[in-house]
Amino acid sequence: MTVACVLMLGWPSPAQQPPAAPAPAPPPAARLQQMETIYQKGLSARHIPLLGRYLLELQRQAATAAPTDKPAYDAEISRIQQIISAGGVLDLLATQQAQAGTMPMPAPMPAPVPIEQKQALIALSPALAQEVIPTAPADARTATIGEIGWRIEFIAAGTYDILLHYACPELTAPLKIQVECNGQTLEKDLEVDRATRDAETFRILRLGSLTLTSDLRGETLRLTAGDKNSPQLIVKSLLITRPRPPAPNP
Repeated sequence: MTVACVLMLGWPSPAQQPPAAPAPAPPPAARLQQMETIYQKGLSARHIPLLGRYLLELQRQAATAAPTDKPAYDAEISRIQQIISAGGVLDLLATQQAQAGTMPMPAPMPAPVPIEQKQALIALSPALAQEVIPTAPADARTATIGEIGWRIEFIAAGTYDILLHYACPELTAPLKIQVECNGQTLEKDLEVDRATRDAETFRILRLGSLTLTSDLRGETLRLTAGDKNSPQLIVKSLLITRPRPPAPNP
């Protein structure tokens, strides 16, 4: 009897099992990466509106600049477009030193961006538009539009996909979206099942492809959506990208 009691007392029951060890904390490198991601997103939110206003002013001045000054304007416009497309984050100290001639201009630091935007060649936001109907604030990051137009300073000849980064929560019938540029027109219906949950939720819609047989300089790209008097479409940006390569055959 004594032996049986000892055995019963000495054998741990399931309730007496030691608690599971806590999950290990993420390594320092992972924590640093998380902090860097948050930091980059904060910088992007601050820089893009400033860069957008600067780019808009560059484009206005380039339109009336002397022919001998045009290359300098075009180079600066291209540089700022690349920075905006990469997320709007740059090393300010390195930029200042580069402009002082003490070191070569570094490549802009890419910030985390949605997967759909990683291949963006040009990202056109409402802040960069020449005209928005109805009128939106000059530094607006989004705009509810019936019509919007951007001046395209330069795009090399080739084929490009046009992607719309949009929100449209109040969609009860298909919305006709049209893009016009360089004598070409793209038309796409935004179907009801492509509506977004709210005005803060954005999706990507591929509008089609434009093929440029020669370099595009100083042309206007215009986007219209439904009735201008009752706008529904909220635009965050229009993306001009290289087409995705075809999927390999299995």
